Amino acid sequence: MDTIRRAYNIVFYERADPRVKDWFLMTSPWPIAFIIAVYLILIKVILPTFMKHRRPYELRTIIKWYNVVQIIANAVVTWGIMTSGWTTTYHFGCMLPDYSMKPEPLRMLRFLWWTIVLKLLELWETVFFVLRKKERQASFLHVYHHVSTLVIVWSGAKYVGGGITSFSPMINNAVHVIMYSYYLLSAEGSPRIKTYLIKYKKWLTIMQMIQFTLMLLYSAQVFLPSCPAPLGITYMYFPNVIFVYYMFYDFFKKNYINEKAMLNSNGDGMVCDNNNSKCE
Repeated sequence: MDTIRRAYNIVFYERADPRVKDWFLMTSPWPIAFIIAVYLILIKVILPTFMKHRRPYELRTIIKWYNVVQIIANAVVTWGIMTSGWTTTYHFGCMLPDYSMKPEPLRMLRFLWWTIVLKLLELWETVFFVLRKKERQASFLHVYHHVSTLVIVWSGAKYVGGGITSFSPMINNAVHVIMYSYYLLSAEGSPRIKTYLIKYKKWLTIMQMIQFTLMLLYSAQVFLPSCPAPLGITYMYFPNVIFVYYMFYDFFKKNYINEKAMLNSNGDGMVCDNNNSKCE
């Protein structure tokens, strides 16, 4: 038991960034673990049971303002990370985290912490899907992606809040600005706008796969002998990004490549979006 306690203290306290030891959600892994557990029980047990004999909720207004908040919040955090190093002193080489109390490294750390808040906010999407009885959208890919990203972003802020590890959150948050803008326009825009956007729906998935490729290529330099970056989170980060990349590609292949081939072979020329609400 003493060995376990000692290992726990080393992993979650001694090796952690001392600057975040008193920050909300960062004192130990238990708050995030509790949130994830509640999230999984809620979407897999409580809400499905609650909705079993109920009609789906529309939630149109809530989702509209959720998208607005996500667009603004992701834009602000992207700008914050970018201007806390990437437009000042950072380069695309091996950037090590700065653990000092200087204003700019602290500012970077704060915006990386706000990225955790963004990932917590994203958990509400699954709740919306279940309440609207959109079981297909609340897929394994969706749930795994949200949970794993939350864990990795929390770990990044906990141990390596800055430097090379800030590239992925910056790119990811920027992609989310585009993604939630698409969702907002496709839900609230005119019929003409919706018809136009459907043609480019597949590019959301392509954009996310390009994002994963950039993340992997840039972050891979931590394995170079000339880059003395800490590798602890790397062993969790790379397998996860590769696995999520594969699932996104599999989704793209099934929903766009195979579907297009099947439609072409049938000769009907009709293409529908995932909700079957609009066809062309």
